Amino acid sequence: MKKTNATKFGAILLASTMLAGSWSSVAMADESEQTIDTATWFSDVSFWTPPTQWDLDENSVTGGITKATGLQFDMNIPAEDGTTKMALMIVSGELPDVISITDTNSIKELTDSDLVWDLDEFLSLYDPDSHLLSGDYPEDIKRNQINRDGGWYAYASHQSSEDTRKIYPPNSDYYAWSVEYGENYGLIWNDTVLEEFGLKPEDLQTEEQVLAAFDLVKNSDKTVNGASYIPVLVDGNLYQESTLRTLEYFFGSMPIDDEGNYQDWIQAPESKHALKFLNTLTREGYLDANQFTIDNAGVKSYIASGRVLCFIGNTANTAANETQSGTTWTATGAILSSEGTDPVLPKSTDGGTGWIQTFISKNTKYPEKLAKWLSWMSSEEGMTWCIYGKVGEDVELDENGNFVWTEAGDERRFDYVNTGLTAYWPFHNSSFEQHVVAPPEEGSEDYQGMLNSTALGRMEQTTVFNSALIDFSAVNLDPSSDEGIAKSQIDNYLVGQITAIVMAEDDDEFESKYEDMLAQLDNLGIEDLNAVYNDAYKAKCEEYGETLINANADKH
Repeated sequence: MKKTNATKFGAILLASTMLAGSWSSVAMADESEQTIDTATWFSDVSFWTPPTQWDLDENSVTGGITKATGLQFDMNIPAEDGTTKMALMIVSGELPDVISITDTNSIKELTDSDLVWDLDEFLSLYDPDSHLLSGDYPEDIKRNQINRDGGWYAYASHQSSEDTRKIYPPNSDYYAWSVEYGENYGLIWNDTVLEEFGLKPEDLQTEEQVLAAFDLVKNSDKTVNGASYIPVLVDGNLYQESTLRTLEYFFGSMPIDDEGNYQDWIQAPESKHALKFLNTLTREGYLDANQFTIDNAGVKSYIASGRVLCFIGNTANTAANETQSGTTWTATGAILSSEGTDPVLPKSTDGGTGWIQTFISKNTKYPEKLAKWLSWMSSEEGMTWCIYGKVGEDVELDENGNFVWTEAGDERRFDYVNTGLTAYWPFHNSSFEQHVVAPPEEGSEDYQGMLNSTALGRMEQTTVFNSALIDFSAVNLDPSSDEGIAKSQIDNYLVGQITAIVMAEDDDEFESKYEDMLAQLDNLGIEDLNAVYNDAYKAKCEEYGETLINANADKH
C-alpha cells in the first residue's frame, strides 16, 4: 500500500500525541492489560548496545514501548561467543522470548528446531489484525526468507527492496537515485586539482580526454608540498577486484556472451580493453606500479595528500571527502570507450533478507503481548517513536512533511546507549527512513556524494542490468570436484597473470600474455566451470522471468 504525506503526517501526530497519553488502536486500551510483564531479548550482535536499564517513564523511548505493549525487556547481548550461547540454548530447548540474530548457522539451527514461531501462524493466532498480515511486510523479502528457512520465521531489519519501496516510496530523487543507481565502484576527480590545471568535469568524458588530462598532469612541474602530482590512483592491492571491475563496467563488459550464455567476466572483449587501459596507464607513467601493492591505509594516505587528480576503484575505500582530504570530489560517470562500446551497471533487484532476523520463542509466556509488540514496533507509529522520537523536540517537519533532526534530537540519538533513541536496530527499516527523512540539501557534500555514486547509472549510454541473475552465492562447489579444483586454480592463476598483462612493456607482449591467459583458462577447465554457472543462471532466469542480453553484442 502506498503511503502518502498525509499518512506520514498521521504517523507523526500519533507518535507526538503518545506523550500526552493518547494511543493508537495498536496500543493497550484495556485496563486489565496494563500489567507490565518482563520478557528476555537475546542477540548475537555483540556491538549492539541499547539501554541496559529499562526506563518506565512514558516520556522515554523504552517507557513508550511499555505503554504501547505492556512489556519491558531484559537485554541479553553477550560481548562475545553469542553464536555459541545461542547453540547451547537451542540444544537445551530453553530459549529467550525474543531472539535477534545474524549468524547464518544459528538461523538454520533455530528454524530447524521447531522452537520458534512461524510468524504467519503466530500473528494469525495472537494479533490477526496486524498490519504485517495485511500487506505491510514486503513480499520479496518474505519470499527470500521462506526460500532460506522453509517458512516466515523472522522479522527482518533494514528492509530495502522493490516491494518495501512500494509500501514506503522514497520521498526524493536523492533516495530514488541512490537505490536505483548507487554504486561504490567508480571514478572521482579532485576538484582542487582540476581547478589547478584548468580542467572541467564536463571535458573529461571520453577515453581520449581522460588520458590527455593524465598526460597534462604527469608532464607538469607543479608540486604539492614539494611532491609531484599523481595523475591517477588505483585501489591499491585490491585493484583487480575493484579498479579492473570498474573499468569493465565503463567499457561494457558483461558475464553474458552474444548467444545469451554465461561467460566469466575476464573472457569478455571489453575486459581486454579494460586490461589494455590499465596497461596504458603503467606504460605511460600515469601511475606507479607500486600502487598495485599498497594497502588501504596507503590509498587513503595518497588521497589525503592532495596530490591525486583521479581515483578509479571502490570509492568507499578512499575517505575522499572534504573533512579528510581537504577538498570535494566529483564523479563524471563512465570513461566512454574509444572502441564505441557502451557502459553497463549491474544492480540487483533481489530484496535479500535484511540484516538482523528477529524470532519469537514458542515457549514464551507472553505470546499475546509479543504479537502486539512485534506489530507495534514495526508500525509507522512504533518506528517513528523509537527512531525519530517526538515531533517538535527530536525532529521538526520540513515543508514537505519530512523529518529534519533538531539539535536536541541529534544529541539524544548520538547518545542512544542511554536514551534509546535509534537504539532498536532490529526494527530499523531503510525504505521507511527514505520515506520520512528529509534528504540533504542540494549542493551539500552528502548530496554531491549521492551524485557521485549514481553518476554511472544516470548516464543515458549506460545499460543497467539485473545482477540477481548472476548471483551464484548459493552455488556450492565441492572443493574436491573437478569444477571446485578448476575454480581454485583459475582464481590463483588470474591474480598473477592479470598483473603480468597490465605490466606488459609493449603491445606485442600485451597481446602475447593476453592470449596465453585465454589458452591457460581453457586448459584449467573454465568452460566446464562456466557450464555449471550457466545452469544456475538459466535457473535464475526462470525464477525471475527475465534474461540478460549483452549490451554490446551488436558491436562485436
